[in-house]
Amino acid sequence: MKRAVVLLNMGGARSEKELKEFLKNMFLDRRIIASPLRYIISPLITLLRTKKVWKNYKLIGGSKIYEHTQNLVDKINIFANKDYDVFFAMRYTCPKIANIFQDKDYDETLLFPLYPHFSSTTTLSSFDDADIFFKDKKTKISKIEHFFDDKRFNETIIKAIKEHYDSKAHLIFSAHSLPLSIAQKDTYETHIKRHVEILSKQLKNNGIKFAGIHLAYQSKLGPVKWLEPSLSEVLKSIAPLPVVIYPLSFTIDNSETDFELDIYYRNIADSFGITSYKLCKVQNESDEFAKFIDEKIREILEIR
Repeated sequence: MKRAVVLLNMGGARSEKELKEFLKNMFLDRRIIASPLRYIISPLITLLRTKKVWKNYKLIGGSKIYEHTQNLVDKINIFANKDYDVFFAMRYTCPKIANIFQDKDYDETLLFPLYPHFSSTTTLSSFDDADIFFKDKKTKISKIEHFFDDKRFNETIIKAIKEHYDSKAHLIFSAHSLPLSIAQKDTYETHIKRHVEILSKQLKNNGIKFAGIHLAYQSKLGPVKWLEPSLSEVLKSIAPLPVVIYPLSFTIDNSETDFELDIYYRNIADSFGITSYKLCKVQNESDEFAKFIDEKIREILEIR
């Protein structure tokens, strides 16, 4: 049996042209903006935001999401030992599902979003894209909806936090926020809060005790109400004590970690007089993450 696994993510920008494509496609997504007005809003936002946002991307040398993801795929393929083939597809930029499978046929395909928590704006949106392409294909489709509660995955997070452990510091789990209008119909917030509970317990069991553990949200955009508290609010409430930040929503570094958390919020922390701001790296192409994904794949596809 020929099996394929597709790692799914949003994409990113390596050039200003690619950023335009990303913004246009994201704001055309009905899971992001349900109203038909998105066909007007998308080109308008793209026009107004591209120059400003690209300046931020230039500070980090463009998105590294493709490089990290390709390295991860290469490692997983080693673990796969030809039992299955691994690819990656992006939702808003290339390569997309259609690009990958244009000349390929598989008996079974597993969709593996690299989002630990389920959300209609990420996981379901990626599934939408895949469902359209595979609608008339013969391949059997399997899906992984979330993995935040998998102990093996959480061990990779504990390891990253340990590298920056300081008993005098406050640990902040920073999650990507969502507009309340979406979050109230979504399981995302429930998953995020449950994940913080799981990790807090796992840290305690490992003898890791911070001065405090907090949940905060980042990446708010526009005037509508979003999930709170914001990371800025939490940083202000902790100042001037040291903080350790873990990016809870991400497994691959992208502009939200490389720019937003490592530059933008670091500057905000400095303005509040925070004495130490340490940012944990997410899994990227680590051996532990590749091994976890391989084990998860084998469980779902029943490969021994």
